[in-house]
Amino acid sequence: MSRRFDYVKYDEKSVEKQDGIKSLFKRLENAVDSNLKNGRAKSLVMTHLEEAYMWTGKAIRDEQIERDNTPDCAERSDQ
Repeated sequence: MSRRFDYVKYDEKSVEKQDGIKSLFKRLENAVDSNLKNGRAKSLVMTHLEEAYMWTGKAIRDEQIERDNTPDCAERSDQ
């Protein structure tokens, strides 16, 4: 069975990568918020930023699984 939906706790390397990317997203969010007029276009930009940030988490998770080949996490179990 696929482990596609298993929870994976980030290791230190993944946390560092996520933190670096998060700071870039925050800078971009601030630039958009400060420089664009409120309206549909700005709302769509913010929505797509959130979506892009979400996908970075998935990419980091997948990299960690590939690197460690251990997606199990005792903190979150379905039992």
